[in-house]
Amino acid sequence: MPGLAVLALGAVLCAVSVVNFAKPTETGFHRNGLYRFSRNPMYVGYFFYFLGCVLLAKSLLLLAALVAFQVSAHWIILSEERWCAAQFGQQYTAYKAKVRRYF
Repeated sequence: MPGLAVLALGAVLCAVSVVNFAKPTETGFHRNGLYRFSRNPMYVGYFFYFLGCVLLAKSLLLLAALVAFQVSAHWIILSEERWCAAQFGQQYTAYKAKVRRYF
C-alpha cells in the first residue's frame, strides 16, 4: 500500500522535526537535524502525511483540501521567513542561501 508508506513517512518526518525543533541552538535558531536539509521539514512532513491520507481514501475532496493546505502553508512559510530574516538577520540569510525551503 503506497498510501500507508507515504503516510508513515510523513508521520516520521513530523515527529523528527518536532524533536529537532525542541532543541534549537543557543541563539534560538534551528539548524540541527532535518533543519540542515530543509528550512521547513514539519510542513514537508504534514504534506506527506496528508498525501498518504489522500492515497488511502482515494478522495478528490481530500486532494482538494491538500492543495488548499499547501497553498496556505506556502504563504505562512513566506511570512515566517520574513520574521526570521528580521529576527536573525545575516545568520538567517546565510542559512537560507545554503538550505532549501522544502527538500
